[in-house]
Amino acid sequence: MDSGAKIVRYRGVIKRYGNFEALSGVDLDVHAGEVVCLIGPSGSGKSTLLRCTNGLETIEGGSIEFEGSELPRDERVLRAVRTRMGMVFQSFELFPHLTALENVAEGPRTVLREHLAEANSARRRCSRRSGSPTRRPVIRRRCPAASSNALRSPVRWQWSPT
Repeated sequence: MDSGAKIVRYRGVIKRYGNFEALSGVDLDVHAGEVVCLIGPSGSGKSTLLRCTNGLETIEGGSIEFEGSELPRDERVLRAVRTRMGMVFQSFELFPHLTALENVAEGPRTVLREHLAEANSARRRCSRRSGSPTRRPVIRRRCPAASSNALRSPVRWQWSPT
């Protein structure tokens, strides 16, 4: 997909919980390579929008497109779409017996059936894109269970010169 392509498109997205309207006509385009931050007070719909994007919640109005196609409602088809998108929940837990690197690689290994070397390689590419181009990431090698509470959640990244 080219760098300017629309990856996710929201058009008039509405989500209600009873009489409460959590999302009211959301319009947004997210392009390849773009970093988007959802900022707002508690209860403003940030997590709801992400849950709808991942198909964990259904919308009452509007549409959500992923990679040019409307988000499917059929669970089997939706599972295939989810293998191409990722989501981190606010209250996530790390596997205490795995290192930070192993925790990050667990999703691709489990969902995409990647070998550890492939998952680690993809993780390194993503972390390079998210950091400074002149530095490389170094993930702590200790397991969260052996770390202090400050190191358990969220995963801490150290940056060291190349």
